[in-house]
Amino acid sequence: MSKRSARDTIKLILWNRVVATLFRMTVGFVFVYACLDKIVHPDKFAIMVDNYKIVPFVFINLFAVILPWIELVIGLCLILGPFSDAASAVTGSLLVVFIVASAAALFRGLDIACGCFTTTGEGERAGLDVIIRNTFLIAMLGYSFIFDLLRKSPDRKV
Repeated sequence: MSKRSARDTIKLILWNRVVATLFRMTVGFVFVYACLDKIVHPDKFAIMVDNYKIVPFVFINLFAVILPWIELVIGLCLILGPFSDAASAVTGSLLVVFIVASAAALFRGLDIACGCFTTTGEGERAGLDVIIRNTFLIAMLGYSFIFDLLRKSPDRKV
């Protein structure tokens, strides 16, 4: 019987297809959940977008209508698997935009709801918590993306 080092055991537990798939699906579920209230209430979401004072006024309604549907499509792609590489790239890009928007609100001293999961205005505030959560989601997505990329590589078997 061979003995495994602690490092090999940790690598076996963490670096596997199940963990990568769970991470990808978790991010997908977060995005699907996040878009639901925004799809139902685009008018309220438009107000939340405007509160950031980043999107030009003429594009706010268009942005508020289109973004939730993009979140739904990429969320479903991450959950179900088709086009997961492209969905990961789009999702990662959106998360970076959300981090920048939250950081801008934080640095400008804006006390606004982030608009992440609800359009009521009583939800989570844009700030450090949102930045940390989105950074964590990017890490999960990056792990899944790199795992899948290495698994597909002809030179390497994961």
